[in-house]
Amino acid sequence: MERKIGTTELRQRLTDIVQAVREGRNTYIIETFDRPQAVLISLDEYRQFQRYKREREAFFEWLEATASRNAEHNIGLSDEEVLSIIEQAREEVVSEAG
Repeated sequence: MERKIGTTELRQRLTDIVQAVREGRNTYIIETFDRPQAVLISLDEYRQFQRYKREREAFFEWLEATASRNAEHNIGLSDEEVLSIIEQAREEVVSEAG
């Protein structure tokens, strides 16, 4: 469950809040003057998020490299030729899935 907590209350209840977060019962949005400043999540959630970020970054690096390689192969093609290649690939995917 996601909860909001001010910094003053957080200081007063830190031990209980850390335990609740550690046990996975709560996630806290820490606010000062009713404005969100930070989030307190469990270590497992943090590690999952870090893994997601690494995987996402690796995917976009792969995508960029693939796009660059494809761009090198497609130099000189007209827009119509590129669209025709894309349509052909789409049709192949649809026929393989069907």
